[in-house]
Amino acid sequence: GGIIFYLDASGCHGLIAAPSDQSTGIQWYNGVYTDTYASGSGLFDGDGNCYRIRRSQGDCASCTAAEICLDLGLGYSDWYLPSKYELNLMYRNIGPGNALGLGNVGGFSPNSYWSSTEYDYFYAWNFHFGYGNAYFYSKGSTFYVRAVRAF
Repeated sequence: GGIIFYLDASGCHGLIAAPSDQSTGIQWYNGVYTDTYASGSGLFDGDGNCYRIRRSQGDCASCTAAEICLDLGLGYSDWYLPSKYELNLMYRNIGPGNALGLGNVGGFSPNSYWSSTEYDYFYAWNFHFGYGNAYFYSKGSTFYVRAVRAF
């Protein structure tokens, strides 16, 4: 169902990235600037963030970065837009960060990927896979999206 990029200490639980990007340019929001309270930035926070975004922004298919992930199939129904920290782990472990010495296993583009972590009513966090840094940008900006799921 994807590429494992994080395992906990037990080796039984972790995170999987979708095998390819879900979008090469979509907005974070539905056109209305509002505080969605999707502020979780840590491990396994992306899932809760996505449902906060959906509650605030609606569930129209392909309207927001979070909704593309929540609607993704690929044999599973629990995909979500990763948190800021989860994106960092993807970059380091299966992306161009190459901490594990595997290379860019995920085939990530050297561009910005949206996280589900909101900065405030106007901005949300993204992670740039070319520079290896997190930035916040207007929710109306268009960036790449890669879904994840927990196991």
